[in-house]
Amino acid sequence: MIWAALIRVALGQDHALGLFRRILNFIGKHDRKDDMHDLMLTGISKLPADLRDELIRFIAEPPEVRRALGSLLLFEALPARDSWTAALSDSQPDVELLMAAVGATLWHQSQEATDCRWLRVMGQVVAGRFHIPSDMLKQWCGYPNEGDQREVRPSIRSSEIAPSSFETPDLTWPHAFWDEAWRRTPCLQLRKPKEDVPVEPVLTRGRVRELNDRLRAHWEATHSTTAIDARHDAVFGMAFYALAILDELMGIGVANSILGRLGLRTTLETRINLRFLLQQNDEGLWKKWRAFGAGQAKLTSLKFDETVETPKYIDLESLEQIANEDLWEEFVAINLAGWSGIDLRKMSEKAALKPTYDQYYVWTSGYAHGMWGPIRESCFRTCGNPLHRLHRYPETHSLPDVIGDAVELTDAIIADLDGVFPSFPFRLLENPVVTEKQEAA
Repeated sequence: MIWAALIRVALGQDHALGLFRRILNFIGKHDRKDDMHDLMLTGISKLPADLRDELIRFIAEPPEVRRALGSLLLFEALPARDSWTAALSDSQPDVELLMAAVGATLWHQSQEATDCRWLRVMGQVVAGRFHIPSDMLKQWCGYPNEGDQREVRPSIRSSEIAPSSFETPDLTWPHAFWDEAWRRTPCLQLRKPKEDVPVEPVLTRGRVRELNDRLRAHWEATHSTTAIDARHDAVFGMAFYALAILDELMGIGVANSILGRLGLRTTLETRINLRFLLQQNDEGLWKKWRAFGAGQAKLTSLKFDETVETPKYIDLESLEQIANEDLWEEFVAINLAGWSGIDLRKMSEKAALKPTYDQYYVWTSGYAHGMWGPIRESCFRTCGNPLHRLHRYPETHSLPDVIGDAVELTDAIIADLDGVFPSFPFRLLENPVVTEKQEAA
């Protein structure tokens, strides 16, 4: 129905529907109307030669229609091309109009697409091939009807699509159309309208490192023993870890990258782990969390012996030190399951952080696991050429910035630390400037 879409987009709804009714009247009064029930290009091409030429000449008779339909001649595989060429001999192709017509009707429920579907199904009605109740016929004949179309449009769409389910369609022309459109027109960048983005408070790496220095001083003020203090080490360690991730995220381009999403996911897990441990308030669980990390270091170091080459990112001396620093390695258990016995989702529920989990976990996890959605978002663009069916083409581009989200999670981690090891009032954005008087107070 691309010919109808060209007329609809070129001439507007009112004029186009008038022309469509002109065609329907021609079919309805013709003594061979039974043959003209299929108004698709392929259907028209299968008519007897004399009837096909007569119908095409009638469709293209108005000058404005000929101008609109000139783009059909761009396609070598156009069904009944000779007949269309004869009828459109004084027409010039308009690629922009063709793109506009395809773009307006790609979504099958658009107003333009529905108008073309109305023409197709009404062609079957006036040809006597499709019968409908009299009240529905009256409603359809009055299309597009004054006022609300929510009743008539669904019935037209469902009726137009139903007959196609009873027979196998001939897809020769559709395949040829998209193939020629792909080969003969370029990919175009799909430009989105720019939105006014509210200006957020400025955060610098200097501010992050300043907060890290203050946190180090607070660690010294609250550190009371050289013995193993799993709780103190974990709480401060997670805060230092979140700040280290944030500092790396603020490197040039990182916050808008794939790695930025991995950093955000890690910060989320750190946030949930810390809150869960604090809410459970179990000294044994703090030790279990710590022992699990030591066991992972032991497991990793044991995997690399004379037969397995150590990857370049692994520092075996560091892993062996971690595995041995609380207990001799021989006494460190290796736990192949999760340290808490439950998954992160259940931990978030117990920690009353399920909304935060829902905000950040699923999509960032897709990035961690290399799933199609994140690959599609980060490595492909949607082509803005409607003649390419809005396909995807590879292009490297920046992703939305993760800094704001990472700051929220990191500030929440620091707030939890402040709750168990007071008083640490400093945050990344809540109080970006703290005077010496405030600090002394």
